Amino acid sequence: MDVINTRRGRDHNPPIRFPEDVLDLHEAERIWWVAHTKSRREKALAALLRKEHVGYFLPLVAKAYRNNGRTRWSVIPLFSGYVFFRGARIERYKALQTGHIARVIEVAEQERLIRELRQIEKVVLMDAPLEPFPFAKVGERVRIVDGPFEGLEGIIERRKGSDRLILSVDVITQAVALEIDADRVEPVP
Repeated sequence: MDVINTRRGRDHNPPIRFPEDVLDLHEAERIWWVAHTKSRREKALAALLRKEHVGYFLPLVAKAYRNNGRTRWSVIPLFSGYVFFRGARIERYKALQTGHIARVIEVAEQERLIRELRQIEKVVLMDAPLEPFPFAKVGERVRIVDGPFEGLEGIIERRKGSDRLILSVDVITQAVALEIDADRVEPVP
């Protein structure tokens, strides 16, 4: 069951990953690619990739906004303009044929991308409050040592009296911030 699609009326959105085990598959001929989509085409691309049986990962988060005095929810991509997909060159070609992609980025460090995407997936599936964060390489790299996010690694940042772990996806130079308890982290050598 995909958590993102069962909460707050998210039934009309594609699942965040297809197939369910896409981040665990290891097939040499099927590599990860990053689709830089045309404006607001991430979900449409994911739906077409699923229809073509092309594995993908599209982290989605719920965002509240006020409209006419009511709180409404919208499900938006965590990384606006990007969908991660895996396949051989034929799947890359199928993705390009959808008309939703501006360009495809080849991923040189496959294992690193998978590790980064697994971290993002874990946080998204736990419905943790996330916010986009400017990509940064500064700060101390840490690992969470206990609690529900144990094992996650990122850059620690302190802002306005709270500590945040910056989770990044280097290939697209995007990052998100997760509030954490600094007592639960240790430096990564």
